Order: sequence, then C-alpha cells, then structure tokens
Amino acid sequence: MMALLLPLSAFEMSADNEKAVMKIPLEVKNNKGLGRSLIQEPIVSYYYGMMTAVQTSVTSDLGVVDVMVTTGESWYDSFDSSEEPQTIQQISGEAGLYEITYTTESGDIYECTFVI
Repeated sequence: MMALLLPLSAFEMSADNEKAVMKIPLEVKNNKGLGRSLIQEPIVSYYYGMMTAVQTSVTSDLGVVDVMVTTGESWYDSFDSSEEPQTIQQISGEAGLYEITYTTESGDIYECTFVI
C-alpha cells in the first residue's frame, strides 16, 4: 500500500531552475516526544537548487538530530540543535527521487520525498 501512495506524496522541481528554493513538507512518522507545539513546526527544511543543498532549521531544542538524505547515494549528518539550530547538507543535485529523514534524540521521525 505504501509503495502505491509514496509517489503521490512526492513533489517535483525542475532541474532547469537552479536558483529555485523549495520548502520540503515533512510528515511526522513516529512521534515519541511528549511536547508538541501546534503553532510552529519543530523542523523546517528547504532545498536550495543553486547550492544543491538541504537547509534545516529547528525552532526548539530537540537535542541531537540525525539527518539522512537518500537517492542512489546517501548523505548523513548529525547536529545538536541546542548549539546549532540551523545546518546545511550538500547533496548531488542530480535529477531523481530523494528521501529525507530526520530522527530526533527523543525518537521522533520526520520524513519527506521530493523530486529534483
């Protein structure tokens, strides 16, 4: 069932527009944390075509956050959101389907797929 619905949740961006900035809409897959804000997203993520990078901002202290971006290749990063509330992860920028997964110290998982 997930395999059928996954392409429907992906969004696409033209590789021709290298200066494009695209917000990556994250979904909570596994919420183990107790406190959640209804007003503000705890993790906000953007793809910057000109830099071929994913920029991540956290709006509150989530502890250590692991970031995994996968396509044919994989990129991994880990940062302490209390000391570094914003990070940039370089990716290849090659055309294709990308999956991004954020795992917080408390076990919350945020995911999204996007197409470049």
